[in-house]
Amino acid sequence: MVTHLYIYPIKSLGAVSLSESVMETEGLRGDRRFMLVDAAGQFITQRTRPELTRFTLRESLGGFIVKDAETGLEKELTWEPALGEWVSVEIWEDQVKAREVLEGWSEWFSNALSSKVRLVRISTEKPREMKAKYQTELARNTSFADSLPLLLVSAGSYAALQERLKEPIDQLRFRPNIIVSSPKSFVEDTWAEIKIGEVSLSGAKPCARCSLVNVDPLTGESDKSTLKALASFRTLNHKVYFGQQFVPISVGKIGIGMEVCVIQTKDALY
Repeated sequence: MVTHLYIYPIKSLGAVSLSESVMETEGLRGDRRFMLVDAAGQFITQRTRPELTRFTLRESLGGFIVKDAETGLEKELTWEPALGEWVSVEIWEDQVKAREVLEGWSEWFSNALSSKVRLVRISTEKPREMKAKYQTELARNTSFADSLPLLLVSAGSYAALQERLKEPIDQLRFRPNIIVSSPKSFVEDTWAEIKIGEVSLSGAKPCARCSLVNVDPLTGESDKSTLKALASFRTLNHKVYFGQQFVPISVGKIGIGMEVCVIQTKDALY
């Protein structure tokens, strides 16, 4: 059963918790459609800028309210803001054309961070295409997520990691979109296809983790204990895995309380 739904409207900023959402071809509606880039167009994240945790988001009638917890300043980001020029941006190995968001957003973030940044929005006119082996008949493009549109984690996986940590783990360290109640640890590794309500999802690949999971999403403080604990039992071929990435096969409504039906399985990662 689905127990939590999250979107991250601006990549690497605060999560928005939802009771229901709409699955689109690029993932949950509103998820990672916006991103901050530096003066060179390179994407920025909490990996190197943990202070981004100071920005929290909450829903509004027209979109989202972005709050700077350090200054208390707030600004509304609408679902469809005014857009400016095309900007060449780089996210991992992908070169993408995105539109700069107007309405003073680049200046707002630049002032807060004391460095030149721009807020950009992904566009269906010049999409970011997934690698062919992960595409489905319906979905070819992804958002500003690190790779594929969706990340799903089971409660059992969190519990297995928690057993190896001294302090309670904040689930948002792993920036999941969907958390399910399955008690068996890492069962999601074996899900080749699942159905939630009217939405079908392809289990594309396990999610390799990095130092971002060491950043406390509430304080921005970082220590190595989370990734170290995970690496102690989830390392394969020099990569550390937690959760699985999914790609939509069909779209529609999805909500907390919906049952997860496993349509097809595959071999476990371990």
